[in-house]
Amino acid sequence: MQRDLLDALRCPAPHEESWLVAMVHRADGATLLDAEMACPLCGAEYAVAQGEAWFNGKPAAVIEPAPRSKEVLAPDVERLAAQLGVMGGMAPVLLAGRYGAVAADYAALTGAPVVVITESPVVLAMAHPGVSVLHIGPRVPLGAGTLAAAAFDAMPTDAPTLMASVARAVRGRGRLLAPVEHVVPAALIGSLRELARDETEWVAELTAASSGLVALRRSPPPV
Repeated sequence: MQRDLLDALRCPAPHEESWLVAMVHRADGATLLDAEMACPLCGAEYAVAQGEAWFNGKPAAVIEPAPRSKEVLAPDVERLAAQLGVMGGMAPVLLAGRYGAVAADYAALTGAPVVVITESPVVLAMAHPGVSVLHIGPRVPLGAGTLAAAAFDAMPTDAPTLMASVARAVRGRGRLLAPVEHVVPAALIGSLRELARDETEWVAELTAASSGLVALRRSPPPV
């Protein structure tokens, strides 16, 4: 997981947004390999283990990514980059479901940091320094307005609830992409403006940014 992502992480428990306090045990440059995270509000504890952040339990084992099925085609990474409209920058792009299969290619093509969310109980071993993997529960553990854009596909968790959680983390005028079978949740109606749609996908722009935590900084002393 990228060290810079710590600033965007929030406790996913159902209370007001809270940054997480982290203790890093092992890192490789900008990549966190092992760390402990805790919520100062509710005391919940989470971990970074084997380079991935765990918000739904402990890692089971390391496996290599499964070969891509010929029946379920991975997204075209250049098309995905054009749909999301993000090149470079500090704010990450989130990829969920089948879009996560091209996370490393997307990071290499665009230079943007990438976050992959998954409910898998095993380490995914995404081999790219710009890709962070978050193992999640029913809510995405990211603050409001911390994402540049997101591509969301089906996951076992309640899809409308998770999609609303993902959309809340996308900044204003950022884009949300999803397959056509995903209907816009009621909570998002009025805050999304559809930009394009074909027989397979729709892409929309967030017209209203969610308010999140405000970082307070001490003013410099008078001179």
